[in-house]
Amino acid sequence: MKDDIIYHILTMIMNLIGLIPRKIGKFLGDILGLIWFKIDKRHRELTLENICLSLGRKSNNLVKLKEHQEQILAKKIFKNIAGMLFELGWGYRLKREDIPKYFKVKGLENIKNAHDKGRGVLVIIGHIGNWELLAASIATIGYKNSILYRKLDFAPLERLILEMRQKYGTVLIPLKGASRKVDQLLASGELVGTLIDQSMDPWWYKGVFVEFLGRPACTNSGVASLVLRTGNAVVPAYTVREGFNHVMYFEPEIPTVCTGDTINDIEINTQNYTSAIESIVRRYPDQWFWIHNRWKFKNYSLLPKK
Repeated sequence: MKDDIIYHILTMIMNLIGLIPRKIGKFLGDILGLIWFKIDKRHRELTLENICLSLGRKSNNLVKLKEHQEQILAKKIFKNIAGMLFELGWGYRLKREDIPKYFKVKGLENIKNAHDKGRGVLVIIGHIGNWELLAASIATIGYKNSILYRKLDFAPLERLILEMRQKYGTVLIPLKGASRKVDQLLASGELVGTLIDQSMDPWWYKGVFVEFLGRPACTNSGVASLVLRTGNAVVPAYTVREGFNHVMYFEPEIPTVCTGDTINDIEINTQNYTSAIESIVRRYPDQWFWIHNRWKFKNYSLLPKK
């Protein structure tokens, strides 16, 4: 009963946010983002450190961001993330017939070519732009699709998020125990999306260390294991803001490397997937989720021995 009440309060809040005109919502998101940047020391420092080591003064880049540029980029990131709240409120009230006005798809030939091979397609996604609105973009292309996700512990919010993400036909699949279901969906020719740019525990989740933005990052090896087993095509996709519109891009298929050495193949293919996401982040650094501790786990085998 209590969860139902909280859920209805959350839906009421989303509906109210959705009534805010988009330009005003953008302005409020910017203000909220700057306030957040000012008061949240932990995430501010983590974001600045990530930028500095990946793109800035302490990175391996030939052209490095200067300190004031790192600060500017960090503020843009906080504003973009805060603005997602107002975009979600707007999206919550958006009618299906209005989707083509605000959501565009480019690179559709890449997903079509991969799908025409007769198998389903594994779509790898990063936390870029407003990734929560990916489902609205995918709804415009006509393919049956599902997305893997990690369940939330707070039941009312989990219920609302599922409602929002599945509003336009996308099916959400909990990560836990998803292997058999994913096999079935791919075998039936569907698109299955999964986020691959989050930090993974190398012990519990069997992550592998690959290079991401110049540093070793523990990455989910499950995608490579699945592809090596099933032979499905892999296509990177992402959504970015372009003005007040959201554009979803499908990149060319990533060829699968298969040498017969399973461990080596998993590492090589995971690196290729991660490199594809990295190239997108470098194109749109202000729209990636830098406040996440992507390099949380260290590869102790690479540390100098005492």
